Order: sequence, then C-alpha cells, then structure tokens
Amino acid sequence: MPKLFKYLNFLFSSKNQHGVHSPFVYNFITRSLYGPTQIKGDKSRDILLKGIGYFNAKTVSLPKENQLLKNLIHRNYPDIQFDGNPFDILYMEHPEKFPLEKGALQENTIHHNNSMVLIKSIHKDANAEQLWEKIKRMDEVTVTLDFFHCGAVFFRREQAKEHFKIRI
Repeated sequence: MPKLFKYLNFLFSSKNQHGVHSPFVYNFITRSLYGPTQIKGDKSRDILLKGIGYFNAKTVSLPKENQLLKNLIHRNYPDIQFDGNPFDILYMEHPEKFPLEKGALQENTIHHNNSMVLIKSIHKDANAEQLWEKIKRMDEVTVTLDFFHCGAVFFRREQAKEHFKIRI
C-alpha cells in the first residue's frame, strides 16, 4: 500500500505539458513522450525508445546483462551503437549505479551537454528516493524529469537548474 500512496501523492504534485515552462522539457514531452506507446506495460523502456528517436541518439549505454533490451533497441533503431564514449543516452536500471562521486561525470568521458541518463525505479524504496534526491542536487545536473516509474537527468549548460514531476 505505501507505493500506492506514493503514486497518488506523485499524481497530485506532478504536471502535464501545460504546467511546464521550459521549452526544452515541453518539446520533449509533447513531441515524444505523449506519442503512441511503443512498449506496452513498461513505461521506462517506452521512454527510452522514445528518447532515442526524439534526441536522434547515436550511442546508447545499457546494463551489460540486458540483451533483451539491446535487441529491442536494435530492432527499432538498427544504426545505434552500444559502445563508445560519450553516450547520448545512458540507461540504468538501478539508481545506485549512478556515479555520485565528485568528478565521476567528467564531460567528454561519459556524457556531453545533450546527453540523457534514464534511471529506472527511482521510487522503488526509500534508498532509491534518497539517491534520486542526491542526483538532483549534483552540480553537473541541470534538469531532471521524474516520471515516477523512472527519472531522466540532463546536463544542459544553457538550461537553468529545474526539476519536474511529469505525468505520462
């Protein structure tokens, strides 16, 4: 039951596209995320696939053990590369895998200005929520999108630091 209450609280405190005043975030959610569902039942993977298409990603980093997801992406985007740095999109299945130590997110090694990190299960337990809060406070992070099932992190230098809860 606590997860149900967390989700209801999220619904009351989140916004749709009409409550977003950032052109970058507004365009991403209206031109991509609010489109037809590509994967039924798994919102995180659906957001990942839509993000690859919207941002015209060329390189994606996935957990090594997730061959099924790699095959799914390759089926939809056959030219995607899964190795090489920096990555356009990094997909993490657990918030504890996010590099929180200072200097770990050196630009030009892991990410670039337009990279997106998509983290699944940011509300799975109290520890994951604490990690999500730490990620949001990092100096390198400028925009975060909390979709409840997952969270997106951006490093856009030209963007003011903002955090959004978005219903999809």
